[in-house]
Amino acid sequence: MTRTAPIVLCAALVFPTIGCAQGVPVSNEPDESPVQIPLTVTQNPRFGTYSAKIAIALGNGKPLAFGFDTGSSGLHVFADANLEAPNSGVRCTQTPTKVTYGNPPRITFAGVVCYAQLHFDGFSTVTLVPVAYLTSAECSRGSAICRIPNLHSPKAMNGYGVFGVGLTGVMSGNGSVPNPILTLPGRRGSVYAIALRHDGGQLVLGASEPPNSAEFDLQPGNVPGERYSLARTCLFVAERPINTCLLISLDTGNGVPWIHDDTSIPIPQRDGLVRPGTRLGFAPPGSGREATFDVAGTSFADSIKVVAIPDHSPLTNTSIQAFFDRIVTYDNTRGVIAIASAP
Repeated sequence: MTRTAPIVLCAALVFPTIGCAQGVPVSNEPDESPVQIPLTVTQNPRFGTYSAKIAIALGNGKPLAFGFDTGSSGLHVFADANLEAPNSGVRCTQTPTKVTYGNPPRITFAGVVCYAQLHFDGFSTVTLVPVAYLTSAECSRGSAICRIPNLHSPKAMNGYGVFGVGLTGVMSGNGSVPNPILTLPGRRGSVYAIALRHDGGQLVLGASEPPNSAEFDLQPGNVPGERYSLARTCLFVAERPINTCLLISLDTGNGVPWIHDDTSIPIPQRDGLVRPGTRLGFAPPGSGREATFDVAGTSFADSIKVVAIPDHSPLTNTSIQAFFDRIVTYDNTRGVIAIASAP
């Protein structure tokens, strides 16, 4: 990986509507010019689920693989990255931070806030970016299923951390760390697009929203430090609306789609699962066509569970599957997530 980012190759043959710099040195370009960063996509041989990763070197360190997660915000780095090593180029503070993973919540990781320059494949941040360095863990209160992994083992942790690029959730304060993209200057730090295939993809900073995109408007934040909260979606079955709308989490970090609602919603179901073969579509409220969809299957990876959660708002998580063969544009200025079919 080259840290000085000499060239950004154009992906117009694959995703022409995103736009990218064409063979021009990034260091000589204005902040408004798009920057393309590659993503890898792998399939778990045991469970069949897909996951996306991005390579990042922190400070003076070597490139490490981080989970690419639109369902969370902030760069959370596990102990196996060893940020406190001599000459790491990373400055750690005594400010405590923590994050809880799992649905329902299972493990809470804790550590401190550190500051590091981030080096991607073809691009580096100009300033130091706050990251959460997580060096301890405990089972969340009430968690029935919890096993603390070895935080110093990349294999046990499935990588070196999570790169959260979502626009919702608390972005700063109380030890939380922001989505690193939003710390960048100019358009690169406010609009970005994600284009995923089953064998790879791209993150494009400073992208333009493709024409004919379906726009999901994020709702205002509900707690201090939260600018936006989740958008709403209306469900389709077999490409027809079913007059059911609920909150939506467009989440590349989740391998399996699910719906948290009561079982009376008009979706073909059996034993708490959406009936195999059912095409479940997601559209912005008021739209006459679905923006993306999942197809229920019989395996662990493509079964869609319907679960009632008392005292919680109805919610669906699309999983990474709804991103494939789509261009998903995140606009932090307008508070919009837009989805278009990839050419």
